[in-house]
Amino acid sequence: MFFKKAPAEPRPLAERSSSNSATGSPPQLNVIQGGAEGAAISTASTRGNSSDVGLSLVLDALGGVLNALSRYPLDLPDRPAEESAAELGKWQRHATLGHSVHDDASGAVGVTERDWNGIVRTITEQRRDEHRHVVGSINELREALWACVETVHNAVKVDQKTDVTTNDQMDRARNALKRMQTGSIKSEVLGAVMAIEGALQQRRDHQADQYTALAGKLDKLGRQLEEARKESTTDALTGIGNRKLFDTMIGRAVQMFSLSRQPVVLLMIDMDKLKMVNDMYGHQAGDTAIATLSTALTKVFLRQSDVLCRYGGDEFAAILHNTDWKMAQTLAHRLGETLSQLPAPHPAMEFSIGASVGVAQLEPLEDAEMWKARADKALYKAKQNGNDRVAIADGIASKVA
Repeated sequence: MFFKKAPAEPRPLAERSSSNSATGSPPQLNVIQGGAEGAAISTASTRGNSSDVGLSLVLDALGGVLNALSRYPLDLPDRPAEESAAELGKWQRHATLGHSVHDDASGAVGVTERDWNGIVRTITEQRRDEHRHVVGSINELREALWACVETVHNAVKVDQKTDVTTNDQMDRARNALKRMQTGSIKSEVLGAVMAIEGALQQRRDHQADQYTALAGKLDKLGRQLEEARKESTTDALTGIGNRKLFDTMIGRAVQMFSLSRQPVVLLMIDMDKLKMVNDMYGHQAGDTAIATLSTALTKVFLRQSDVLCRYGGDEFAAILHNTDWKMAQTLAHRLGETLSQLPAPHPAMEFSIGASVGVAQLEPLEDAEMWKARADKALYKAKQNGNDRVAIADGIASKVA
C-alpha cells in the first residue's frame, strides 16, 4: 500500500506553492493498493517538507496496521470475521483518506477533522473481544479435555471392578473342576457365565451414561463460551495453590494414574510449633512462618509437574507425578533441611520451626479420598514420632519393607 498527496483543483503552480507555504496545512493522502503485505511511502510523498514527510509516515504506518487487522480478524461468537474486516476497512479509509465511516455520508475531511478517538476505540474493542474469546475458548477446551480423561478413567475403573468379579467366579469354577464334583461344576460354571454377562451389560450401560454426559459437556462448551469464568486457585498468603486447586488436581492425578500407571505420590505436610510462634511472637510472625514453609516447598519441588498447595492453616500438600515413595521420602527429608536454613520468622526466636510429612504412593483401585486418608494417617504417625519427621503410609512401602 502506497500513499501520495491527493491532487488539488487546477491552479497556477505559484499560487499552489504560496498557499501551502502560508497556511502550513497538511496534505491530503490517497491510498494506492498494490505491492506486498505492508505499506510504503511513494517517492512523491517524500519530496515535501519535513512535517509533510512525518505525517505521511505516521498515516502510512497507521494504514498498514489497520490493513493487517482487517485481513486477519477472528470469528467471534457475536460477530463474524467478515463483519470485523469490513468495519476495520472503513476506519482504514477514514484514517488515510478522510472518508466517512458512515455509508450514507459523502466527501472527505481533513486530518484534524478525522475521528482519531474512534479509530483507537475500534481497535481496542476488537482486540479486547478477540482476547476474551481466545482465553475463554482455551479454558473451555481444557475442561473438555479433562472431561474426556475422566470418562476414560471411569471406564477403566469399571473394567477393573469387572475383572475382579469375573476372576472370582472363574476361580470358584476352577476349584469345582479340581474337586470333580459334577453338580457343583454345573452350578459354578452357570454362575460364572451369568456373572460375566451381567458385568458386561453393566459395563455397556455405564459407558453409555458416561458418553452421554461427555456429549452434554461438549454441547455446553459450544453454547457457553462467553459465560465461563476463571476462579482464582492461588493462596493469597503463600502464592502457591489453594485448597480448590488441590481438590481439582488430586482427582486428576488419580484419573491420569489409571491411564498411564506411572507412580504418583501425595505428601501431606504440617508445620511444627506454629502455635508456639503465634503465642510468643504474634500472628504476624505466624504468617511469616507459613510463608517460609511455602518458600522451602518451592525450593525443593522444582518440576513444573509438581503440584504445591496450601491445604489449610499450617498444612500443605504436594502431588508429585512420576515419583515413587522412596524418592518422595528423600525429598521430604530435603524439605526439612531447606526449611532449617531459611531465616527465622522473627528475629527474637530462639528455636527453629520444622515440618512433619506423611508420604503415600497411589495404589491401583484407590480413589482420591482413600489416597488422602492414607497420607493423613502417615502424617499423624510422623507427628506422634516427634517434630520434623517423615512417615510412609501403609501400603506399597510396608509390603516391600
